[in-house]
Amino acid sequence: MHFTRTVIFSMPRTPYTDGMELMQLQMFVAAAEEQSLQKAAERVHRTPQAVSMAIGKLEDEIRAVLFERSSSRGLRLTAAGDVLFEHAKRALSLLNEALAQVEEIRSAKRGSLRIGVNQSIGDYLLPQLSQTFQKKHPAIRLKISMGYSEAMLAALRRHDVDVALVADKPRDPELNAELLMKDRLIALLNPRHPLAQRESIMLEALGPEALILLTETSELRERVAGIFRRSNVPLNLSVETGTLESIKRLVAQNMGIGIVPLLCVRNDEAGKLVVKTIEQFPEDRSLWIVYPPTPSPACEAFIALTKSHMATMR
Repeated sequence: MHFTRTVIFSMPRTPYTDGMELMQLQMFVAAAEEQSLQKAAERVHRTPQAVSMAIGKLEDEIRAVLFERSSSRGLRLTAAGDVLFEHAKRALSLLNEALAQVEEIRSAKRGSLRIGVNQSIGDYLLPQLSQTFQKKHPAIRLKISMGYSEAMLAALRRHDVDVALVADKPRDPELNAELLMKDRLIALLNPRHPLAQRESIMLEALGPEALILLTETSELRERVAGIFRRSNVPLNLSVETGTLESIKRLVAQNMGIGIVPLLCVRNDEAGKLVVKTIEQFPEDRSLWIVYPPTPSPACEAFIALTKSHMATMR
């Protein structure tokens, strides 16, 4: 029979790790700098007796005398006290610096924010959002990842991004999701196209037309294909491309009809491109902001700004 011995290693205990408290160091530093128990007590908002007891306890713990008790010139540090004083000052200074930085993060004054977005939001909504956010929080560094909605939600679940702006509502119950807006898919035409003169377009009219769509891996392409399939209308794909901007450029060259979110068509493109609603395409493309159960302060600030911005667009 064989036995396995488990050996547990631990750090050696020292007088410094047994019971030294932050307040003891603060009182010690105050007494050393003020050279008076009374003045030190006023500075740390304690009584002289409390300061004296804290210093006495500290001396017992480190087994060294820190002040010359017989000095007629007030409190004077011993050699041991002088060494501890220099290190304690640095330690308290570093602690104060760390607490100040933590407070800046807590109040969203500094830090970083990783944002995952799908293409339509990333190209046509996020630039204004990020510009407004950085004006309010200039010390927060933004890192933006763009991809399909499903990929951005997966990145959020892996903690690779802090917040996601997507066109899919997550099925994961551990993620929070809030509806930002309803968008719709529209037909985008060159002004010279025969269908450009119609008030709106029936889906059946698109059956024989050359269509320009995003690649088949996109959520938007799947949505379009599903509507054609359910309506028993053939989908005549002429060109597939990776970006919404390239769809718009191809439409401008009259190479076919693009189907894109209304969100991606800017006002300054009026006259160059014609936007037409498709009767069987409802206004059902939902855009969501998705975030973890405990978002960071920077994430909370971004969520609030995004919701406020979207409210002005309705």
